[in-house]
Amino acid sequence: MALLSNEDVRSILQFLQEILIPCTAETLPEQIFSALPKVVASELTGLSLTDFQTGTLVKSWNSHPGTLDKQIGVANQHFIEHPFAQYYFQTRDSKTHTISDFMTQDELHRLEGLYHQYLQPVGAEDQMVTILPTAPPDSGNSRVKNQGEAIVLALHRPQRNFTERDRTVLNLLRPHIAQAFQNAQILTQSQQSLAQLNHVIDQLGTISVAANGQVRHMSQRAWKLLVQYFQSISLQSQSLPDNLQRWFNHQITLITEGRNLSTSCRPLIVEREGWQLVVRLIVNEPEEQYLLLLEEEALVPLSAASLELVGLTKREAEVLFWVTQDKSDAEIAKTLGLSIGTVKKHLEHVYQKFDVHTRTAAVMYALKSLGLLR
Repeated sequence: MALLSNEDVRSILQFLQEILIPCTAETLPEQIFSALPKVVASELTGLSLTDFQTGTLVKSWNSHPGTLDKQIGVANQHFIEHPFAQYYFQTRDSKTHTISDFMTQDELHRLEGLYHQYLQPVGAEDQMVTILPTAPPDSGNSRVKNQGEAIVLALHRPQRNFTERDRTVLNLLRPHIAQAFQNAQILTQSQQSLAQLNHVIDQLGTISVAANGQVRHMSQRAWKLLVQYFQSISLQSQSLPDNLQRWFNHQITLITEGRNLSTSCRPLIVEREGWQLVVRLIVNEPEEQYLLLLEEEALVPLSAASLELVGLTKREAEVLFWVTQDKSDAEIAKTLGLSIGTVKKHLEHVYQKFDVHTRTAAVMYALKSLGLLR
């Protein structure tokens, strides 16, 4: 290991500051390409996610976009020619090496694929290569998909003048560059998860409201629902519609007075053309955070079939439906082809199920259960 000067140490620290700035997996290579030549000079720097099991480049980046595009296919075809690849296959030593560690310049020039089709077209006579240490399989790092894949860092120069100082510096930087990749991948995954969450939130009707009723955030779905059910809302408004604002203020007052939340935070329901908007308030009282959830529901038309939804048999539902139409027992019996006694018996069963004692109470219970009466 070569001895490093104070200037070397300062340049290494500056490099670490630059690459450890939070960034995504897509932008990190640009930061590395910008910072690394200040520490170890190279004419061209490349990064690649390489599958050593199949000998292929899964993904690649380089400091001069477009320069190596034509050579990627060549690199894949002649992957096994690379002396470092052969050495890594045999030893699994991932530390920094140069091509000149393994072969003379004449030997390199005899390689038709690696040299004449890959290195020579980009003006490189030597290449310093290192493999970045990767996270263990159970670390949750998805940048490296399997144990055969690794991130390869390659520096190119037009002369064979890489030094032991360069090798030492790159070996010192290896774990930090690897950590930067892991950090970038975690940030990228977090941003993707946040974007997915924001997309889901936008599909829901949600409004974040301050204690004074000022709107902090409103999803697109919530905005559309407000426009449909509260015609007076202004496109530039940062406040709730008047009647929604009054309901919200009333709920806040009840909460402030210490009322039971289960009774105070009853939903606001607004009907429109066979549909209803249900607005519910979710409160995080210690943080004074208030969230309105808006949900549109189709109104269930009253029918004998709909009354079966509240736990009645088909015949009980038919009898109760005609009760809602203000029919007498005799009229119901005639309509359904039953005796009056049978009609009364069905009503007794309805009363028992609803725990009520009158026709009116049974109707009220059924309507409330179907959301048709509040």
